[in-house]
Amino acid sequence: MVMDLNTQKEMFSYAYVQAVASVAGYSVEGKSRPMDNAGIDLTIEVPGEIGECLFPKFDAQVKCTSSKNFISEQSIKFPLEVKNYKTLIDIRVLVPQILIVVFVPDDVTNWLNVSEHEILMKRCGYWVSLKGKPSTQNSHKITVELPRSNLFTPQNLSLIMEKIAKGKEL
Repeated sequence: MVMDLNTQKEMFSYAYVQAVASVAGYSVEGKSRPMDNAGIDLTIEVPGEIGECLFPKFDAQVKCTSSKNFISEQSIKFPLEVKNYKTLIDIRVLVPQILIVVFVPDDVTNWLNVSEHEILMKRCGYWVSLKGKPSTQNSHKITVELPRSNLFTPQNLSLIMEKIAKGKEL
C-alpha cells in the first residue's frame, strides 16, 4: 500500500527543512504528537552559539502544497487554518515561531531526482513570522502572505538565527 499523498507531502517538507538546516549546520527536532496538534511541527536549533547567545532556536509550523494558485509575483498567498494562525500570531511565546510553506511539483515522481552526481529536490520553501499580526473573525481558514524574498535557504536560515541570537523580531 502506498502512503497517503498528504503524508508524503508532510514527510517531504520535513526532509526539505532538514536538508536546509543541515547545510546551515543546525539541528532539527521533530515534535511529539501533542505539540504537532498544538501547531508546532519542528524546532530548529543552533548546536552552539551565535555571538553571545547559546543555543538560539525557533519553532516552525510546516506546510506543503503543489498548488501554483497561491503564487503571485511578489508573494505567496497561502490559506492557513485559523487554529494554526492563532498560534503563530501569539505574542506570548518564549521561543520564536515561523510558518514554512514548501512547494512541490504536482507529480510526486518529480519531487526528487537522484543521480551519481546530484540529489535535486524540486521546488522550494518560503518562511514568514506572523507574530503580532491581527486576530481574525474567520472560523476555518485565513490567507497569509509570505514574501517571495523569504526563500527558506541555508543563508536565510542563518540570518533568521542571527536575528534570534540578537533578540530581534523576525
